[in-house]
Amino acid sequence: MSRLVYGEDERLLPWAAARIGLESFRPDARTIGLERDGVLVAVVVFDGFSSVDANMHVASDGSARWLNRAFLAACFAYPFVQCRLRRVTGLVPATNRAALRFDEHLGFRREGYHPRATPTGGDLISLGMLREHCRFIPAESRP
Repeated sequence: MSRLVYGEDERLLPWAAARIGLESFRPDARTIGLERDGVLVAVVVFDGFSSVDANMHVASDGSARWLNRAFLAACFAYPFVQCRLRRVTGLVPATNRAALRFDEHLGFRREGYHPRATPTGGDLISLGMLREHCRFIPAESRP
């Protein structure tokens, strides 16, 4: 059985950071997790909030079992409906073709290329999604 997890940033942030390969997230980070049979299978982290935007990071257990419409709806409702942000931004290593395909399938659009932008000197691709383009929230919430 699946369960959305809210309000457990102290547990979810380290889990996500370990899977994404980050030391930590910004101090304003907030999370939404997904448990299946009591085991975490995915966490989405939001950080770097401004009045119009936040960064969105996705971490999973490596399986495809976590991907479901209810989780995606919750993850996009938070920035677009609850926080009323106009956009979310994702930064993906240029070498992570699977993540780029996944993000673009969700509706993110490529917006920029950032050479040598990772701690190891790798390149990043920035992707963005505007609220009006998000198919996971109700149409009346998109304008």
